Amino acid sequence: MALEALRDRIGTDRFLHLTRTWLADHRYGNATTEEYEALAEKISGQDLDAFFNVWLHTPGKPAPWW
Repeated sequence: MALEALRDRIGTDRFLHLTRTWLADHRYGNATTEEYEALAEKISGQDLDAFFNVWLHTPGKPAPWW
């Protein structure tokens, strides 16, 4: 759900660019959630702190975003 919400927030083209970049950069390694968040912000050009706080750092299921 969080990934679909992120795609909705930043748009499909940017989300696909984010996904391809993430997979290429970390193909044989590990990474952190914070690194993913930073890359998402870089690629989208948006401040996503509030989004990630709701979707990743707050217990429970977020309210519907639609």
